[in-house]
Amino acid sequence: MKHLRLSVLALSTAVAALIATSTAAAAEYPAKPINVIVPWGAGGDSDLTTRLWADAMEQELGKPVVVINKAGGGGVIGTTFVANSKKDGYTLVNAGLSNVQVTPNFSKTPYDIDSFEPVVKLSSVPFGILVPANSPYKTFQEFIDAAKAGTLTQGSWGAASSGTVLASIVADQAGYTVKYVHGNTTAESMVDLIGGHIDSAVSFPPAFGPHVKSGRARLLVLNQAMDEYPGVPTFADFGIKGSFEGWSGIYAPKGTPKEVIDTLIAASTKAMAKPDVQAAYANIGANVDVRSGDAWIRETRETYDLMKDAAAKMKQ
Repeated sequence: MKHLRLSVLALSTAVAALIATSTAAAAEYPAKPINVIVPWGAGGDSDLTTRLWADAMEQELGKPVVVINKAGGGGVIGTTFVANSKKDGYTLVNAGLSNVQVTPNFSKTPYDIDSFEPVVKLSSVPFGILVPANSPYKTFQEFIDAAKAGTLTQGSWGAASSGTVLASIVADQAGYTVKYVHGNTTAESMVDLIGGHIDSAVSFPPAFGPHVKSGRARLLVLNQAMDEYPGVPTFADFGIKGSFEGWSGIYAPKGTPKEVIDTLIAASTKAMAKPDVQAAYANIGANVDVRSGDAWIRETRETYDLMKDAAAKMKQ
């Protein structure tokens, strides 16, 4: 019995020491560089929005915030890497509609929404459909009519990506079908589009903006009106219902200490409020939309559940 009491005491002491060490580490956070995994290739909307945040966070935290592209599997490889990383706040992931809400429901992944601690939403971006500048389709109605009459190709970034899912919802409501051509990123799809390899593409302003402004691509329709693209109609103008909003945020592995999450939220809120940071986001066509806390987390869960229902219906 004496040995048992000693063993219990030793175990309790070890646990207390571990908790104290973890608490002290969280209090000192960050004590070294923070890695942020973007589970897509360079140049896409997620990559651009994350890099702007990382640059601003370095100034707030006084430590390097390093963006690492770990593409593959429609965002699954990089996202899984973070889900399995140490829960210390030094390995984070760019989270968004595709990798944390759509893909886990439309394909088998080693993670789901419960594998992470939501930290902060940074920005949102409208969803659009584009054609090359030399396309015969001058309007979205002409595109719809052509897609109903024959097979048109459309670029996206993965069979279970948000782009393909949202595009499928639009096509279903408008009554047409397309053949999807999957790249690794929105940027890659836009390269295929302006190169004349596909008839159309779905994308977000950070990726399509430079091509539209330079005249290499034509924007046919958006999910919401934008001052930067006057005269471009919205899906609602064609009777298509839905928000179709892409978003970019930061998640940490499940079990990351609350003190670390709170530090990241506080620093992000300050960083994203700076006029130069907001101007940088506006320059790439992203809307600064900083959100955190229980209400936002509930919303992410609701969208996750909606996508789960949509996936179940598509499998019937």
